[in-house]
Amino acid sequence: MKANITSEERKFRLTSEERCSWEENGYFVRLNVFTKEENDILAQIADDIVDGKIPFPDYHIFENALVRDGKAEAQGIYAMHNIQYVSCNCQEFLDRTRDPRLTDPVVDILGPDLLGLNNLYIWKPPKIGLGFPWHQDKWYFNYQYKTGTTVATWSAIDDADEENGCLYVIPGSHKYGVREHKELEGSQQGEFKQAEGARDEDGVAVEVPAGAVIWFNSQVLHKSTDNHSSRFRRANIAHYMRADGEWTRPEAVNEKRPPMWISGKTFPAMGNEVQHEVIPIIESD
Repeated sequence: MKANITSEERKFRLTSEERCSWEENGYFVRLNVFTKEENDILAQIADDIVDGKIPFPDYHIFENALVRDGKAEAQGIYAMHNIQYVSCNCQEFLDRTRDPRLTDPVVDILGPDLLGLNNLYIWKPPKIGLGFPWHQDKWYFNYQYKTGTTVATWSAIDDADEENGCLYVIPGSHKYGVREHKELEGSQQGEFKQAEGARDEDGVAVEVPAGAVIWFNSQVLHKSTDNHSSRFRRANIAHYMRADGEWTRPEAVNEKRPPMWISGKTFPAMGNEVQHEVIPIIESD
């Protein structure tokens, strides 16, 4: 693995137009980043995990709230966290997380030394797929890491539009800091909080075809809506931070999932905990 990659080697650098959109709006979009065949590989692995064909830790899997609460009868998974950490024929997810088509623009934003954190694969099944409220990812990350900007990449496995629950953002909201987030009533996507003061009328739908990727600043207010269509809306999300970040609570480091090495150097504040490769699943008898 290369520790240092020169600008000449990085084929997928930010364009000037993307840099302007990043600074002004907090996000930008590229089309045709990944092929259907490449996305089909990830989708098949994820489906095989759900079907029990590939072992995977239960604590990485989250159920759809409607299914969990007995309000709908359907396959109940809506998200899997950190597939790339676990050695379950998931090398493809680790490779995707480190793919230069995702990371080259991130290097232009954060620098060459990168860690990956809180990556997830999301199903949004037909009719019962639930949206997420307005939130800022940085609000959650601040409880774990002392770091500046973090970058999310949102890769469309399927076409994502308003009917099947695409991503919405509030352009420019990254400029005004991290808002307080409050509890929501009920169990729907209960692990998420609602950002205070976010208004639907300020949001714009980011409709993208399969194969596209959205890069966004983790301070950007964003949400998604329910899937009202007869189509899936699946996405693979990878988050990145600078490798010189620090734990917010170093004394509790053993309670946390270590970040994944992506590129460049690691630093003493996290160097002993950074994970470089996938880890095996230990089966109990």
